[in-house]
Amino acid sequence: MIKTILVIATIFSILIFILFSTTNFKQLVVASQYNDTKNPIHIKENKYKDRYCNMTIKDIKYSAQAILENHTTLFFDDIGCLVLWLNSQEKQEEILLWVWAKDTNKYINAKKAWYSQTEKTPMNYGFGAYEKTIKDSKKDFISFDKMYNNVLNDKTLKNPLVKEKLLGNN
Repeated sequence: MIKTILVIATIFSILIFILFSTTNFKQLVVASQYNDTKNPIHIKENKYKDRYCNMTIKDIKYSAQAILENHTTLFFDDIGCLVLWLNSQEKQEEILLWVWAKDTNKYINAKKAWYSQTEKTPMNYGFGAYEKTIKDSKKDFISFDKMYNNVLNDKTLKNPLVKEKLLGNN
């Protein structure tokens, strides 16, 4: 009986060892320290994780970054996640915010960006950032402050009533 238990335990141990030795555990970056320039960091998709919601950043076109006073950079997959995280921070004015601008394909100061409200974003808040407003665009652009307040007051595409108002029956 003891030999049978030892054999089963040995086989089980070998299987666990094989499982863990062949599994590819990828480490996702949540924060980058020592960003002395306080410039946005060029991130690679599927290598970084959102600080607020823990989702993998699969598409940088809705990503955002926050650089703290101690030069640590935090990453977000959706500007809505950055807003919710930022709202709980002390000394918000000392945090530098960057967001990917869809029209110029680069990170820009999030507080100077213009935001559309009807984008399909990773966490469904619906805000896409733009460096310039396009006069002929059908999108209604809003400022950072308005977008920030909309996220905090549940006036995003996550809210079915807001979604209906902004998108109709789509």
